[in-house]
Amino acid sequence: MTQLAQAAPQPDARQAAMTAERAAAIKTYEAVMRAKPEWFWHMLRRCEAKAAKLAEQASHDPHANGEATFIEVYAKTLPTLFTAAMDAYEQALNDNS
Repeated sequence: MTQLAQAAPQPDARQAAMTAERAAAIKTYEAVMRAKPEWFWHMLRRCEAKAAKLAEQASHDPHANGEATFIEVYAKTLPTLFTAAMDAYEQALNDNS
């Protein structure tokens, strides 16, 4: 291995998983992002923070597998939270019509 390859930072598994889930959420709700960008990013950040908090707590469980548990819980939780936020947004639009 070259010195450059050894010096290059390795991607963090948590960051890679979080980035993948974020990209999926953005792709799924692109229309909402274009219609209400400030609200969209605010809700995405809130959902990411909540998912990360829950995943961090789960990863410290005595029966947990650390990083793997964090990634698994985050990957399950973020879509659930963000879908609920988007459903509430759609419901609010329908109630105002």
